[in-house]
Amino acid sequence: MEIEYDGQVLIVRNYISQEYCDNLTNWANKAVEEGQFVDGVSGNWDTKEFTTVKTRLTNRMSSNIQYCDTVYSIQNQMREDFASIAHAPVINNHGKDGVVVSVTYNEGDVYKHKDPSVGEGLSGARFNILSSTAENGGLIHVEDKTYRVNAGDLMAYLVTDLYHMVEPCYGETPRIMFMFGFCVPQASKLV
Repeated sequence: MEIEYDGQVLIVRNYISQEYCDNLTNWANKAVEEGQFVDGVSGNWDTKEFTTVKTRLTNRMSSNIQYCDTVYSIQNQMREDFASIAHAPVINNHGKDGVVVSVTYNEGDVYKHKDPSVGEGLSGARFNILSSTAENGGLIHVEDKTYRVNAGDLMAYLVTDLYHMVEPCYGETPRIMFMFGFCVPQASKLV
């Protein structure tokens, strides 16, 4: 496993196989068709002006969703591969079992923000897997750096501590991100 870590963001290229990417993407597309996702939110963090959008869907607040086995296989593998989350509790009330899925369509984005606090002395760490990339756009910004993440890559950072956003996505193929959330001691190193 080849790890890239710049002190804030951890990236592991090709963390999951194409078969796993396909399983996750197929599951997400079916869940969207079944109405298990809700409209996302877009807006401006600084002015606190937000609106719901149909260009990005999420299951962030759903507790009834049934993930495919691949989701739990990946979550367990992450715990084995990264000591920082081996025994960490998942983030509650933000996706079932600490997992949130976001499906972003043409012209959809994610506004600059930090995630809500997960408790005193704790940081929220998200270990994200991109299962499908948009044809264009969709670059991720964390603080002052820009990252290109490909399908199958793992990207992790402290989402409660660092500002992050996703540029608008373009094309017919949706960008599908599976976000595995864990509560870690504040200012933890993820590697």
